[in-house]
Amino acid sequence: MRGLFFLLMALLSTCVAAADWYEYQSENFTVYSDVPERRVNALMRDLERFRRAALFFTGQEEIPENKNLRVFHFRDSAEFEKFTGDRKIAGLYRETWEGPFILSRDGDHGISGSGLIFHEYVHHLMRERSGLTYPRWYSEGFAELLASAELRRKDVVVGGLPEWRLSAWAEEDPLTIKQLLAPSPLAAQNGEDNSRYWNNYYASAWLLTHYLQLGYNAGHPDYRAATAGYLKAVAAGENPFEIFAEHFGKPIAEIQREMFAYMRDDIHRHKLDIPEYQYSIPRRTLNQNERLFLLASEAADFAKPKLAMDYLKRSEQQGLGWQENLTAMAVIEAQGKNYKLGERVAKEIGEHGQISHLTAANLAQYYLLRLQALSLTREWSEDYYQQAVKFGKIAVEMGPDYLPGYRCLWTVYQLNGESEPALQIMMSAYQQAPNHLNMNSAIGFYLAHLGKPELAREYLQRVVAWSHSDELRTTAEKALQQAR
Repeated sequence: MRGLFFLLMALLSTCVAAADWYEYQSENFTVYSDVPERRVNALMRDLERFRRAALFFTGQEEIPENKNLRVFHFRDSAEFEKFTGDRKIAGLYRETWEGPFILSRDGDHGISGSGLIFHEYVHHLMRERSGLTYPRWYSEGFAELLASAELRRKDVVVGGLPEWRLSAWAEEDPLTIKQLLAPSPLAAQNGEDNSRYWNNYYASAWLLTHYLQLGYNAGHPDYRAATAGYLKAVAAGENPFEIFAEHFGKPIAEIQREMFAYMRDDIHRHKLDIPEYQYSIPRRTLNQNERLFLLASEAADFAKPKLAMDYLKRSEQQGLGWQENLTAMAVIEAQGKNYKLGERVAKEIGEHGQISHLTAANLAQYYLLRLQALSLTREWSEDYYQQAVKFGKIAVEMGPDYLPGYRCLWTVYQLNGESEPALQIMMSAYQQAPNHLNMNSAIGFYLAHLGKPELAREYLQRVVAWSHSDELRTTAEKALQQAR
């Protein structure tokens, strides 16, 4: 019996250890994971190395990012599937109000096994490092070009064919340059045809960008300087068709013939001498409540409130982080029009002094939900309004880089018809994250709603250039057309 007892205790301690989650910090990434440390370190070194390759290729200075990109790396494919609905994919990238993050699962593929992750990270870098709003063909083509990078032991090779685009030209020819410069909405409708069109569009954008950036290595003209000048002119509002020959010295049709010849015979891969990432990667253990809050927050971003609540219900009462988790549960309940938990929690917390920015943001969100429910019946509560504003201001003051706090506060002002305070808060948030897609979308559409199309234009143009959502891009394009 005694031997069985110690065996059970050993098994139990192994299970507990396997469930431990850690926060890892490199120079530019924060990873949350329950995967063994050795493999997390390998993942982070791949990410840092890819980032350095992207910066070296573009001639950008190697300086740390303002805010680390977050990665959630799962050991359990079943838990990963709860978020994604598919345990077969290597990972995905999402834009959220708390910033961009990568969701990935452990396996033999490694982080570089997912071109999608690298593709989206290139978009992130382009926004953070460049003041230009790129046309879509170049933005997507350049992301595809770098996303196919091969991380080898002594170097990084850029320019291979993206494996995820191999089917693009099985039955169709690449799109023409004219089609890339102005993709037709009519050509990208109706389910499967939509998917096939955009698969071809991305592959064709890769081909054109590949030729313009690397074609000179195969004996073709060097178009890199011409491309940079052309992109700046287009960003400044010039017609992309009318100025093409002016910048490239040749009509579109001639560049296209060169590009197709390049595709047939001369596709060139470019080797970069990028050493392995050598710095240490410290880690710290996440406590139970902290881990559950992080996972619940991402579940909420995936519009999975039940999954978020399942995590939060496992919180340790009165443990560190309990206040944040309890108020997060109150928000989820309020989204379902159940306000009892929130009423009790708000009363209890109001009697205990200082709170964190996360707790304040949750309470602001709770009172905002109460107000929004009342507004549907044309009713109003000044008390709810004052509470939402109070906690929104606390959230912003205590967490100046936490966008959900700002979002709650400006939405409360909007609901009360206070456009000037709302815009002031929005612009304060914009100063924290000027390259945030959701931030530009919120400001652009609100300015358009207020009848200020000229002010809205720059924000909506970024939405059109950056968003991968057909619906969001179409709505932004319509708003821009009305502004002309």
